[in-house]
Amino acid sequence: MSFRAGRIIAALAVAAFMITVFAGSASAVASGTFSGTITPTNCGPMHDVSVLQGDTTIDAIAAEYVSANDITLDLYSPMGRLLVHGDTLTSPESVHYASDNLPAGTYHLQVCPFQGGVVTTPYDYTGAYSVTNGPPVGVPGSDPGGEVGPPTITRTTGKLPFSTATVVDAQRTEGEPLDWFDKSGNLWESGPWGTTTQNSFIHRSTDNGLEFHIDSPNGLRPDPGPGGGDTDVVSDDQGYQYFVDLESLVNLGTSVSNDNGNNWRKNPAAVQNTAVDRQWYAIDNGTTSSAADNTIFLGFHESNVGTFIYSSPGSTGPNDPVGGLVWQNAASNAPLPLASDATCGQMRFDPVKRNLYSACNEGNHIRVTIGHVAPGQRTGIQFHNVSLPASPGGGGPGHLFPALAVDKGGTVYAAWIDTNDSNVYYSSSSDQGATWTSPVQVNSPPSVTNEFLWAQAGSAGTLALAWYGTDAAGQPDSFPNWADDPVGATSVKWWGYVGVITNATKPTATIAQQRFTEKPMHYGQICNQGIGCTVSGGDRQMADFFGFNVDKSGSMRIVYNDTTNQFNGAGLFEVRQLGGKTILGGNAKGVTVKNPAADPAGDAQWPHYSPTGAGANQPQFDFTGLQIGQPSAGTLRVRMSLASLKSLLPPTGKTSSYWLTRFQALSVGDSGEEAYRVFYVGAESTGGLTPSFFAGTTTCTDTTPQNCKVMNYPAQTQIAGHVCGNSLVADVPLSGFGDPVNGALLYNVTALSGGRNGANDLYADVDATRSFDYVLGSNKGGSSC
Repeated sequence: MSFRAGRIIAALAVAAFMITVFAGSASAVASGTFSGTITPTNCGPMHDVSVLQGDTTIDAIAAEYVSANDITLDLYSPMGRLLVHGDTLTSPESVHYASDNLPAGTYHLQVCPFQGGVVTTPYDYTGAYSVTNGPPVGVPGSDPGGEVGPPTITRTTGKLPFSTATVVDAQRTEGEPLDWFDKSGNLWESGPWGTTTQNSFIHRSTDNGLEFHIDSPNGLRPDPGPGGGDTDVVSDDQGYQYFVDLESLVNLGTSVSNDNGNNWRKNPAAVQNTAVDRQWYAIDNGTTSSAADNTIFLGFHESNVGTFIYSSPGSTGPNDPVGGLVWQNAASNAPLPLASDATCGQMRFDPVKRNLYSACNEGNHIRVTIGHVAPGQRTGIQFHNVSLPASPGGGGPGHLFPALAVDKGGTVYAAWIDTNDSNVYYSSSSDQGATWTSPVQVNSPPSVTNEFLWAQAGSAGTLALAWYGTDAAGQPDSFPNWADDPVGATSVKWWGYVGVITNATKPTATIAQQRFTEKPMHYGQICNQGIGCTVSGGDRQMADFFGFNVDKSGSMRIVYNDTTNQFNGAGLFEVRQLGGKTILGGNAKGVTVKNPAADPAGDAQWPHYSPTGAGANQPQFDFTGLQIGQPSAGTLRVRMSLASLKSLLPPTGKTSSYWLTRFQALSVGDSGEEAYRVFYVGAESTGGLTPSFFAGTTTCTDTTPQNCKVMNYPAQTQIAGHVCGNSLVADVPLSGFGDPVNGALLYNVTALSGGRNGANDLYADVDATRSFDYVLGSNKGGSSC
């Protein structure tokens, strides 16, 4: 084959420079060059690299003759195991692997085309490598974890009951929500609204997820900007909350609240790194009840550099300027990365073994970073990386983030979705990550193609996984995109799934799979390209994940997006396990809400959160009940009962009072596609005057075309209604909503109250009732007064 001498010399010069940077002061004992040719679909040959006993580091770089041709560079062990997958930009690509215990033998380098990224001939490449001894320097590599045989699996259909979906926010759409329970059992949720808005949100429920309110006095973010990117929210054993928001892929802003979300103090530049992305919190509550030994860990990756874990002391109170606000690199090899750049999932801290775990996607396997944390230790932690067995599906871990969990017995679980066969797999380690079981497939039909995955572990040997699945075979990125083909997109229906694995560490394990959603929650494509979806036009309405946690009893709690409305907007919902065994071994005792639904009095404060605390209860917005009935087969009657309607004045800052009952029902979208439209029946009083009654189907405020940000409830159709004592009663024909109600079930029926300055406002969020489903024809009549 022929190579262009000038380009070869230039590439080798770059290679030599890069290898020198990696090797540092270590002594080079071997070096060499290699060359070859790829095609747009085929890799080049394997290139040998000899390693002798005592060598500690391998560095290599490869460059295409045409730098626009996108390549990857892989390093394999003498046994053929993928050790490092180099894939940053286009060309050149480099790999670095360092270990105190680097086995001797012949390692292999291979250059491969990035799928769809090789654009023109010639396809020639050249490269160089260096092997060094002495103390390993640079970004640490991974030690292969031992592998033991997998358990034998028994599959069954799960029968755990889940609740009707609770509406977390009736207006704002919000992708990738996360949920967290504080020590008092309050449920916190956070998620981004997009960097174009510079807003991210926190919602909080003080009644175990039956009703949520936004943590904000003005309907926007809880803390000062900027932000609007990835978020996380956690709390410690003192009841203090920690919130982190990604600021335009540049930095991380961290905030602390010591008063349940009324006030937040913020450090807008928490880490000195730049181009940071996808951060996660983990909490070490120490070995005492004091705040003094609490530590907050913050994991993230820096694009094209590597992964990092920082730490901060837990907050000691509202006058503490450091806890949760000032951060330092937690690793003993600081300021270097813990490992090469990768997509990493939620961290987990095991308070029994006192290990901190972080799982990342790496080539054809999961890489787990492990650090043992002494009580009160925040820096100088000795981390090491372990590579798990290869994913059996023919690809590698992907479809966004890997999942990791630790059960009460200290067993560590890793789970992922294979990028080739789109199946869910798990592996476990009973020796703190040293050896791992051979991966086992978790999902089974009708969950054929799968996306987004999280894990929670319970009692010893019990693991719960949650994901989205469809019965359509294929790749999530390749399905029809709703924005381009809404009718075609509805042929691919996604549902929420859970798989509870019992005896997960024994020779025979049982997987009980079932749905946690009662209807489809998404149609068509799910884009896996992260921020690149903006360029490709892929469907990223749900962003990159959903939230999965357990409450104190071990009952599963899931906060997720439903985009099946007429806008493909990321509606925000929460479901809870109602009965059956929890993953901690107890019995779930969830609240089942039925029609008519009672609602507790005294929870209609305005505002719910402010620097001076919650405002006074507003009796005119304080629901005591909601009832749906049908005086005739074609008419829906809605009765909203309040604590007192003596005054109809709006809350401070708003000109009108509103009372709405909203639900979703099978209907059609604006292009004639299947959709679960949002319908509503409402009443509105301007300046405290006699209310008018109306019905309709929501409109939406977009920031960009087909990017629904705020759902609005305008008075589209006037209907009959009246005030009866402390109740608002309205009748509406089922044909009077403007679009057809085709299904027999009204989903997540919820009443909302508050104030607004017009239909397209961000409404004052005062009170909401508990959600229930209504079967048409199940309640004939319904009280008219």
